[in-house]
Amino acid sequence: MILMRNRFVWISFLVLVISSLSISCTHRQYHPTKSDREWTIDHEACEKWVREGIRSEPDTYDTFDEMRLIRQCMKDKGWQWERTGLFDFNNNTAE
Repeated sequence: MILMRNRFVWISFLVLVISSLSISCTHRQYHPTKSDREWTIDHEACEKWVREGIRSEPDTYDTFDEMRLIRQCMKDKGWQWERTGLFDFNNNTAE
């Protein structure tokens, strides 16, 4: 009984880990005219802009609003997400 329950726990844990890894590795950001390095610069600028706005009215925003606003700012700057293959080890950029 205990051995069967222990096996179930390990199998469930393994399925959860594999599922999480496969989902997290299937999208990457890209911009038609900017490099991956510029993503960091744009993302930091968006974070600063959003957090300054939230600081002026802290009671009206929560963490989800902050993430949504940063994502929208990045979209406004032209960044998009592309779907990649699960095992794309070459890390090819979009054309």
